[in-house]
Amino acid sequence: MSDFFSLGVDARIVAAIEELGFNSPTEVQIESIPLLLKRRDASIQSETGTGKTLAYLIPAFQAILQEHANHTDRIWPLALILCPTQELAVQVARQANSLASTNAIGEARIQCLAMLGGTHFSHQRDALKAHPHIVTGTPGRLADLVTLRYIDIRHLRYIVLDEADRLFSKEYIDPLKFLLSKIPHQCVRVMASATIADKTRRKAMEWLPHPEIVEIRDEGILSEAIEHWVFYAEHRKKVEVLKKIIRAVKPKRCLIFASETYRVQRIAERLRESGLKCASIVSRMEKQSRYSAIEQFRQGSAQFLVTTDLAARGLDIANITHVISLDIQEDLETYIHRAGRTGRAGNHGISIVIADSIELERASKVAVKHGFVFRTKWLENGQVIEPSVEAFIARINNA
Repeated sequence: MSDFFSLGVDARIVAAIEELGFNSPTEVQIESIPLLLKRRDASIQSETGTGKTLAYLIPAFQAILQEHANHTDRIWPLALILCPTQELAVQVARQANSLASTNAIGEARIQCLAMLGGTHFSHQRDALKAHPHIVTGTPGRLADLVTLRYIDIRHLRYIVLDEADRLFSKEYIDPLKFLLSKIPHQCVRVMASATIADKTRRKAMEWLPHPEIVEIRDEGILSEAIEHWVFYAEHRKKVEVLKKIIRAVKPKRCLIFASETYRVQRIAERLRESGLKCASIVSRMEKQSRYSAIEQFRQGSAQFLVTTDLAARGLDIANITHVISLDIQEDLETYIHRAGRTGRAGNHGISIVIADSIELERASKVAVKHGFVFRTKWLENGQVIEPSVEAFIARINNA
């Protein structure tokens, strides 16, 4: 039996995990699972792609199996998982339902539902009549469902704040505070993210005053599984450089990021004009249109997906070979979430930044902070060339 068993995981869940192809725990799972099984509050920070979702789902599933053994009248929900985006909420629900549908624990009929904004409340009220064990969703919609008394969270065993650094931003803080004020005192509270800033820990202190800190600094994903390339381009020339990089590199499945919505749409149009199969998503799109674009990308009918940082959090699509960023924001941690969409599940990936002079400085800072190296690149006769750093800087200065 795998090392999951030695962490205290129920044999049925161990068998279920192995059915899904996970034979040994990652470092973040080794550190987190025993704490959560002991019902300790935790702040979990680890690189993207290191298994944080399973690290908190496994203890939640174990609590649910114990409830099945101890109670004839089922209490629900037992776990509430808050996510900053609908895409992440769906992704977590999909992983939970994959675990629940395995032969090893399928008889327990563990259910997980994603509650998303944009869906009529009556439809969600009807779906909740199934009394799901686990509910995922964005803070705003979950707060509405609690206010309407469609969900009773007074009996929660676990609450998880996935991508906690974003959940404590101004955008989500009011519904987040409301939900946290309604959970029972004995509820286990978990924060999880690739990056958790000190200011986030301070904001969370009212609800997580003394969490166990799990901070895995180097699992090698950013420095080993992902190559980081940087090209220089003036802002107005970036889309042309992007097209040239695509022709030279020929990525199989590529995620492209830009910070502004209007640029996402313009980039997607330019790529389609060049004959490339390209989809795009921005926050103001209708939910169904966003899902359709993601599914086109997931299934391969669209080779490229252009998006804002909406997709940097939680988008887990297999075999993304390249991520291209057309900017680096002042919030340097955004790059980490973008890059982490590639190089997952043991695969190799390439994260490319097309940077102006200001963004080159930001790239240097984020690389130093997270312990990886940007390889300097330029294009020459349709080929990607790797000059020395000195030659790269000299060319920029000459330009």
